[in-house]
Amino acid sequence: MECTSPSKEELLASIRPDMKHLTKGFFKRIYGYSVTDASFPDKAIAALEAAGCSKARQYYESWVNEYETAHNAELKDAAHWYRLECEKELKKRQEKEVKKNGNTIGDWHRFKGFPPI
Repeated sequence: MECTSPSKEELLASIRPDMKHLTKGFFKRIYGYSVTDASFPDKAIAALEAAGCSKARQYYESWVNEYETAHNAELKDAAHWYRLECEKELKKRQEKEVKKNGNTIGDWHRFKGFPPI
């Protein structure tokens, strides 16, 4: 079974005064469309407010804040892991250079002149 999201137009058309619940998934769709259309959240919030949801902006901004906080924490964890991986790789290269040329780790990167012609 294929799961498809409504288009921007369908999402806006689905906003009605008789809507019972605004879910996180609904706000996620609005946010998703904001990636390619920065004005879309304002359009959707205006439609929600016109349909009687006076706290639409507050709800949306709360969801965005929650999402971005979690996303930034994930990015921070990934950056930390990647930094450690880069440090491991650098150490391996330095050790390989020491074994290959007998250089100390402190001078493995120093310029040793041009090769003979």
